[in-house]
Amino acid sequence: MTTWIFTATSRTGQPVDPITKAPTDSVAVYSQADLDRRIEAAKNDPRDLIVDIERID
Repeated sequence: MTTWIFTATSRTGQPVDPITKAPTDSVAVYSQADLDRRIEAAKNDPRDLIVDIERID
């Protein structure tokens, strides 16, 4: 099973991590559908996110 680490960082410094309020958050993603959903959501996010996706197996 393919796993990705999805990292989103706000270009404007707004909180991305809902717990620590940090401008960067990472999450493990275990399905292609979930990864695609997160990428699409990031494109439309008002925090102007930079997304990094790292594939880990």
